Amino acid sequence: MTQTTLHTDIVIIGAGIAGLWLHHRLNDMGIHALLIENGQIGQGQTLSSQGIIHGGSKYALNGVLSKAAQVISTMPARWKNALNGEGDIDLRNVKKLADHQLLWSKDKLSSKMVSFFASKALSSRMQRVDKQEAPALFQDAGFKGTLYQLDEPVLDIPSLLTKITEKWHSRMLSVPNNSQYHWQRSGQQLESVQIGDITIHAQQFVLTAGEGNEALLQSLSIKQPSMQRRPLQMVLCKSQNPNQPLPTIYAHSLGSGSKPIATISSHKTQQGDTVWYIGGNIAEEGVAKSQDNLITEAKQLLKNILPWFELPALDWATHAVNRAEPKQSSLTRPDNAFIDSQQNLHICWPTKLALAPDLADQVLRAINVGFIEKQTYDNPEFPHPELAKPLWDRVF
Repeated sequence: MTQTTLHTDIVIIGAGIAGLWLHHRLNDMGIHALLIENGQIGQGQTLSSQGIIHGGSKYALNGVLSKAAQVISTMPARWKNALNGEGDIDLRNVKKLADHQLLWSKDKLSSKMVSFFASKALSSRMQRVDKQEAPALFQDAGFKGTLYQLDEPVLDIPSLLTKITEKWHSRMLSVPNNSQYHWQRSGQQLESVQIGDITIHAQQFVLTAGEGNEALLQSLSIKQPSMQRRPLQMVLCKSQNPNQPLPTIYAHSLGSGSKPIATISSHKTQQGDTVWYIGGNIAEEGVAKSQDNLITEAKQLLKNILPWFELPALDWATHAVNRAEPKQSSLTRPDNAFIDSQQNLHICWPTKLALAPDLADQVLRAINVGFIEKQTYDNPEFPHPELAKPLWDRVF
């Protein structure tokens, strides 16, 4: 077997949004960063997301501005700057599905009270929408609830992946899916990693592989931090008749509790069909349910939250995904992006799509970029990973 040796300043393992954002920033700064992927770009949690750039609204629906809501509150502005070509990285030409999310309450006092408290806690980011200015779906006379606009854009993730990948794709290395990672140390510092017939030397190593971090930590014999999985079973549906497409909607349906009953986002297949991708409480509570039972529940849910709208005949599917995060007590949700630095190894989980810029900030501080000895590397050609297919074109 012929051995190939590569040299770089920083190795990043995992080409989800966290690794991609960090990789782009580092290379733009003149630091040679090599991103390693053992599958396809964005194939895990990134392409399983709804594309929502959360600003904390759904974490404050009980009227309390929680720590999670405060941590994530600046992220929509960070992303908007990037989308305008004025941020950390240039995301101009990324397709925005919506400038704002919506939130609607059912016609019950309890729902209206929750909406009221949420609007007070988030008055600068959550505003009432008059019926005449609402999307057509909510202008219907049958809609008796209240509609709010949230200052949280929704992005087309395939478009985002295309844009964030193209500039530095030549510095992304594709390795086989079943690759074993063998690490070499010099004292307490990592010196290189061998993956199959490729050995990579670097000054710093960053793990951004989501669920894949678990196996990477095992290969390093590291027990802490450990990882948790919080599973979801999302629901998808699309009209059986292309002439009766589902309306476009990006919204949370709010019931009497402090969590959305459902979060619906709309996405186009390659054939141009509109797919509703449904998360929220139904996805969290549907983990242990069979596909048939969850779909039956979802049909009833849509009738309950959109009673005035007559749904066309639909095709249905479900999608299981694990949210990979640093382990918390009682499997609770972490409040922010996470990094644990051990010498020149940095173990990361972004915890949310929206927090990718914040995680990159933390990594840049941890590696102390001003002290990176920038070098010019003349590496041999190597294989590059491809973009994963969008979820909507895989499940139907």
